[in-house]
Amino acid sequence: MLLLANAGVVAATHEVAPETWRRFAAYMLGAFRAEHAHQLPDAPRNDQIIRSLANLKI
Repeated sequence: MLLLANAGVVAATHEVAPETWRRFAAYMLGAFRAEHAHQLPDAPRNDQIIRSLANLKI
């Protein structure tokens, strides 16, 4: 999911602010720190992930 979200940031900012993905990636990695751990919602099914990847326009 992080890769899909980052792909959206890259697609939206690559021409005007090409380094924006670095801030987004650092923000997300910080969010994954152990002190932020809690029960996660269910992951998407494999077929949902495959369809989502097919819909990417990058």
